[in-house]
Parts: sequence; structure tokens; C-alpha cells
Amino acid sequence: MKKFLTLAACSLLVLSGCGGNSGSSSDGVLRVGVGGDISHLDPATADDSITANILNQTYEGLYTLDKDGNAVPNLATADAEVSEDGLTYTVTLKDGVKWSDGQDLKAEDFVYAWKRAAAIGNADSYYSMFITSNIKGAVESGEVDNMPEFGAVAKDDKTIEITLKQRTPYFQALLTNTVFYPVRKDFVEANGGDPKSSEWSNNPEAPVLSAFKFTSINIKDEVVLAKNDGYYNADSVKLSGVSFKVMPDMDSQTNAFKTGDLDFATSVNRETALNSDLKENVYVIDPFVCNYFVLVNAGNENDESSDALKALKDPEIRKAISMGIDRAAVLQVLGYGDLAYELHGLTAKGIPGANGDFREEADAESPLAATDVEAAKKIMESKGYSADKMLTIKYSYNDNQMHKDVAQSMQASLKEVYVNLELAAAEKEAFFDARDKGNFELARHAMTADFIDPMAYLSMYYGENQSGNTVDDKHYEELLDKANALDGAERMNALHEAEKYLIQEQNYIIPLFGYSEPYLLNSSVKGITSSPEGHYSLHNAYFE
Repeated sequence: MKKFLTLAACSLLVLSGCGGNSGSSSDGVLRVGVGGDISHLDPATADDSITANILNQTYEGLYTLDKDGNAVPNLATADAEVSEDGLTYTVTLKDGVKWSDGQDLKAEDFVYAWKRAAAIGNADSYYSMFITSNIKGAVESGEVDNMPEFGAVAKDDKTIEITLKQRTPYFQALLTNTVFYPVRKDFVEANGGDPKSSEWSNNPEAPVLSAFKFTSINIKDEVVLAKNDGYYNADSVKLSGVSFKVMPDMDSQTNAFKTGDLDFATSVNRETALNSDLKENVYVIDPFVCNYFVLVNAGNENDESSDALKALKDPEIRKAISMGIDRAAVLQVLGYGDLAYELHGLTAKGIPGANGDFREEADAESPLAATDVEAAKKIMESKGYSADKMLTIKYSYNDNQMHKDVAQSMQASLKEVYVNLELAAAEKEAFFDARDKGNFELARHAMTADFIDPMAYLSMYYGENQSGNTVDDKHYEELLDKANALDGAERMNALHEAEKYLIQEQNYIIPLFGYSEPYLLNSSVKGITSSPEGHYSLHNAYFE
């Protein structure tokens, strides 16, 4: 999924102390540094963490995620009423919610937004797949006003009835994604012409319905928000505003925090943050649902193009590679300290399971992927490989110091198990394009969860839904189908079985580590909250 493009962490736990930046804002405006360009501020098209975090301050959905990753009512009055067959969801809106221009929020605002996202299509609205894959009658790249069978309808101003194509036990979790935020049809179509255009969204007059509203928008430089006095919960908002400053250079952003020009720096020099007098200002998520893994091309593409691809069709070879990687050495070269951990499955820590954390449940029974050099050597020797006859495999990654460090660490440890890992760095867009098309042997991958359920990860390799899917295993798909016909602990246990098949039995994926990036926070700022998928909320933030 797309969030791997901007691997950003959020804030939940502050390591308390005075720190190097302890002044308070005289005007009550929180100054936030972000590490890249802001895209259109359109809930339908946002597919990066930076834009999503701005939208998180100005829009709200029917449900939101609490700090433990549970989808809880937000603009909805309660959990959705679900029919016995699991196909119909009925949601009731809370009273008293108004847009920033004073108009009442209506159920139709949600239905229009979802139709519009579906009509825009997956190429420009990445997360519209959550709509087109699940809501009956949703048509990708169709027309907003021409979806007569669209399965979401406004029964009245306060009630939405949603009919699904198939049973989706995690649908309420999906409803927390920005693509399900409401938008106003009248403003969209009066300020952009084509309803599928996003031009309207960067107009500071755009009506919003959360703690803050836009006052100025320059997506290359700065987006400024002011407190929305019409917000239904305005009494809880203490900040007078927020300024999001675009500062892609990590050293520059770190220095701006040091000099007091930023209160909250979200893209900083990791080494400086963790190993200087700023360490008492470090702010991290705990847990943050982010994984880093190696994707194996074990599918049917390019079968005859290399000896490596032929070898990678053997699950035992794939297992040997997984066991031959020294994950402890990878963590050491990363230098993340306690912010990183060895990952033994595809699903990162931070997603609820049957009785606790999904990852920790599986690891307690038996790690699905772990380092075992001697066992790896035995497998490779049984396949005819040795120190004199090594298997050469190309490992692809985008040119970045972090990815290079990981690659070189793997290269060193795999030599011990008779694998000659050739490193192939490429410019970011070229790398992503090749990986999405399946043009690789081994490739680096990472992603934050787009919704908090194991399916956020496990569905990546279901059928042809995801670009770069080289798994293509019908039995795996059957295991996921079986799991999603169940509920509660039974479903989670079945998802554990599916992940075990994917990682331990077939070794289609080689997990490496999970991690969080450090942020820097002015020690006088309190009240920031976040959720495991990487979105922070400034609704209750304040200067002490």
C-alpha cells in the first residue's frame, strides 16, 4: 500500500525532561515541521502520511482509532448495526455537527464523498479500493452521479445504510481511513467544475468540520490552520491555530527545532535526536504499526529470465535466505536502539489479535521467521550450493542511506549461507515502478498499516489486488477467505494460520524489523494523542 512512500512516525509517549526547546508559543499557534510536499488536501486522493495528518486536524470520519487501534465511534453515535449475514451496516450520525460555514452535516455528505472517490478511480484515489472492493455497486472511474446501484444510501439526514459485496468483518476499521471522510458536494462542484478534480481542496474557504479550519494554503511552503469555533467540541480545543511548515531537509528541521522556530518536528536527524541533548525531547509512538521486510519474487513473472528466479520458486531456498539474515546485526547497523525490534512475521506490533497483540500472540507460540545460520547452510548444501558455488541474487532498493545500510548488513550475513547478494540501488520512483511491475528478484518493502486489522498486511498478497504481488497462491487466498467468514477470536486464530502459511511454510515474505522514527516536541506542549497507524491529533494539544 502507499504509505510506505512516507514512513513517518507519530507521537504517543514523550520521554520527559527539560530538553533544548522549552519555550511556549505567545500566540497559541503550534508550529509543526513536515518532511515533504503536501499534496491536494482532498480526503479522496490523500495517500501520504503528511497530508493525512493535516486532514486529521480538519476533517473527521464516522469512526476513529483509539491509542490501542480500536475503531470507536466519532461522528457516529455508536458502533454500526450489522445484519446477521454481515452484509448490511447501518450507521447513525450524532446531533449538532456542523460544517465550518455553519451548514449541518448530513448523511448525504458521506455518500457523495464515497461515490466521488470511487469515480475518481484507483490511479488517482489510491484508497478508493476500500470502497470499490467492498461497497456493492461502487464503480471505479465511473461518474459521480451515475452509480444507480451504489450500496451506500442516506436513508435520511442522520442515517447511512451500507450494503457490502461480501462479508468484511473489519469494515468498521476501514471506515476510519481518510477516503471515508465526508465532503460537501456544493463546494466541490462550485470550485472545480469537474467533481473528480481536487482543485477545490486547496482553497482555504473549503468547509471542514473538525477542531481547525484553513486560513492559508501553500502546499510547497506552509499550511496554516485556525481554531474552528463552530466545531461541536470547540470547548476542548486549546490551541489558537497550527502552522504546518514544509521542511524536507532533516538537518534543517532539527536545527529549526533547536532554535525554537518549531514546536513539533516530525522529520528529524535520527542520530542527533537520539544521541544529543535533544533526547529528552524525543517523542515516539508506542506501538507504531510499521514493518520492514524483503519481498521475494516467487510468482510466475519472468520465470526464465534468471537462475535466481528459478531458485526462488523453491520454498526451502526462500527459507534458507530468511534464516541466513542476521536480524540483530541489521538492528545494530540501523542505530534505532529501543525504537526498533526484530520482526518475525508480516504483521507488525500494534494490531489487536485474539486476546492481545496479534504479533506478540504469534511470537509467543513460535516466531515465524528467525535467524538460524546452521540450518540455512544445511538447506543450501542439500541444494548443491557451497562456498565455492554460491547462489547469486539481486536485491533491489531505493537509494537511501537507511536502505543501503540494511542491504549491506544482509549482504554480509548471507555470504555465510552461500548467497551472493548483489545490491542494486535505484532512484525512488524507478525502484517503485519496477517493484510494482514485478521486475525484481528480492526487493525491500515497508509500510504502515492503512487500517488496524491484520488484513491491512495479509491482504497485500491476495489475488491481483495489490501491485507487486508475486505470491499468487490460491491456498493462501482460501485461508484468508476462511478467516473472514468468522468473527472474534476464531477469525484472529484463522488469520494466524494464514500468516504462518505465508511466512513460515512458504517464505514468500522475509520479515526484518519493525520500527518508529523519533519526533522532537517542545517540552511545554502537552495533550497530543495518536493512534498506531501513524496519525496524530492536535485537538487537545496545549502549551503548558
